[in-house]
Amino acid sequence: MNSKSAKCRDLMARWNERDASSPEPPGAGATVDRWLTYLEAIHPKEIDLGLDRVLLVLRRLFPRKPDARIITVAGTNGKGSTVASIERLLLSCGRKVGAYTSPHLQVYNERVRLNGRDVEDRRLIAAFERVEEARRNVSLSYFEFGTLAAFVVFDAAGVEDWILEVGLGGRLDAVNVLDADLAVITSVDIDHVAFLGDNREVIGFEKAGILRPGILAVCADDNPPQSILQQAEAQKVDLALVGRDYCLYEDRGITGNLSPQILLDEKGWQVSLPNGPLPVSSVAAAVVAVRRLEPDISERMVESTLAGLKVPGRFEQLGERPAVFADVGHNPHAARWLAGRLLARKYSGCRVLAVYAALADKDVAGVFAAMAPAADRWWVAGLDVPRGMSSAELFDQAHQCGLTGVEKVETVSDAIRAALDEACSNDIIIVFGSFFTVAEARALLAHPTARQRLDEFLDPDGRSELSVFDQQGTSSCVAFPGSYVDDHALAQDRTGEQESLLAMSGTCLGNPVVACAFEHGFLGGTLGAVAGEVFARAARYALEMRVPLVCFTASEGARIEEGMGSLMQMAKTAASIEKLHQEGVPYISVLANHVSGEVWASLAVLGDINIAESGVRVSMAPLALMEQGALDGDAQLRDAEQLLSHGAVDMVVDRLDMRTSIGRLLGKFGSAASSGEVSEG
Repeated sequence: MNSKSAKCRDLMARWNERDASSPEPPGAGATVDRWLTYLEAIHPKEIDLGLDRVLLVLRRLFPRKPDARIITVAGTNGKGSTVASIERLLLSCGRKVGAYTSPHLQVYNERVRLNGRDVEDRRLIAAFERVEEARRNVSLSYFEFGTLAAFVVFDAAGVEDWILEVGLGGRLDAVNVLDADLAVITSVDIDHVAFLGDNREVIGFEKAGILRPGILAVCADDNPPQSILQQAEAQKVDLALVGRDYCLYEDRGITGNLSPQILLDEKGWQVSLPNGPLPVSSVAAAVVAVRRLEPDISERMVESTLAGLKVPGRFEQLGERPAVFADVGHNPHAARWLAGRLLARKYSGCRVLAVYAALADKDVAGVFAAMAPAADRWWVAGLDVPRGMSSAELFDQAHQCGLTGVEKVETVSDAIRAALDEACSNDIIIVFGSFFTVAEARALLAHPTARQRLDEFLDPDGRSELSVFDQQGTSSCVAFPGSYVDDHALAQDRTGEQESLLAMSGTCLGNPVVACAFEHGFLGGTLGAVAGEVFARAARYALEMRVPLVCFTASEGARIEEGMGSLMQMAKTAASIEKLHQEGVPYISVLANHVSGEVWASLAVLGDINIAESGVRVSMAPLALMEQGALDGDAQLRDAEQLLSHGAVDMVVDRLDMRTSIGRLLGKFGSAASSGEVSEG
């Protein structure tokens, strides 16, 4: 046996030696959270670059390359925006699309999307089970295991286009175990020095590792390292370069507004790109890539598809007056782009208040230097996560960089609250520095979807969705006529939900409960065709099971719409609440987010206990006027504390404390019921 074969044999032997202390794999019925805990424990390193181990398991799962187009995206910054743009464009072409990204902000499922929607738990768990079976004793890192699971999800769903975001580098990243049919390199800059090197040429070589002989590729970096160009030439890659094969230019037009356009020089094909929250260079690279895959895509389709495109955590707006933005940018290159966006929004009398928290292995001095021209005040916070930098360390770095107006705060949430307390209505607050930073900001400020709200409220195990819809998504209930049907269909497509009210049964801190939540994406004039029936069904189930009912309202979701159909829904909900009262089954109403319209005659204040989420605002006026702050007279804006002082609600609770607070209430209701103190009606 030659030395190479012996080396391979020894390597396989080491892989096949099971550590006696390794955890047992999750059993049947395990949750996603249980699987993720297992994935964190089965490999000694968080980051372990290399393809040998993951390739071995891949070949067991896929003896042949999957029958799909593989689109791989690498780069220092802008990968997520590029993936989202490619995903949206290919979906508009009628393709079945899967997107794999990392890391996630709130839940792991965000990493794996099927046709624009986060993967369901059941699909993800089934994929984890398949990878676990295939890996046998091969040790896989958390990222490697999750990458293979994403491949399994896409294959099982019959996805035609797999869009894969590189986690770190490119050449040795687990995503690169599959040969790309098209590759995109978004940008090249200094980051992850310990793994990728400390200069652009070395890092460019790592990024170029995703290229394959003769494939299509796009590079969005306006000054690409020679290492990328050399690799492309050596492998005869059909590479499109910005500035050579397509150009970006700014056209202010007759209105003076900035409207960058993309121009493909070869054919004079032009398309206007949105000057929105995503880097134009990333969106442009996505358009060029998709046009190479789908040459018949029209200018109009591109423009309409990309209009309003947003990616969570990418210059994401989380508040108005003051405007609050959050961005995951964590290196100087990203900070320079972010500073440019902020400076473009500043005007006389407007300040930028920066909330910054970072990981300890990042170039925070470079970030401070890049953001200094834009930021007027700073709050630096600590991150209580592995590799997280403390607020004291960040504060010292800020002073070493010569920054003034810097305050030290222990947590991101406290820093945001401090910035909000100081901000004027015309100021801008930017929260940035890490995915962990933005995740905490979103948990504090973002409008959660109905499903997210119930996911964070209910215990993971034992949830069951209550629905009035059959498997075809239809209901026997009377729906609204005319244009309302079209509005409802658009809302369904936009949110992925069948109705504006979502209901589930389950437990909260172990206490049985039925919970409802309004879907914010439905609202603003479209309450839903059968929301009243969903609420009535939830109430009936609560009565049958003798468990409390909790309902989270949302922006304009408490308003009862006009029309006979709405009156029928109002009658259903009112009768359901009265029946709960008669039977002694507690109803807890939570006034969540901002509510406008006829809130006083709504579900929001008809509970046995009425709770207002801290920061909520209420007005009789439309939401748009609320956000402008131009309210007076009967339309006066009320906040949560004013509602409490006027007796409209019984308590004010921070969203982050809602699960614990309501869980304790449910526990008290349960104790009262078991002792016979709850009325039987």
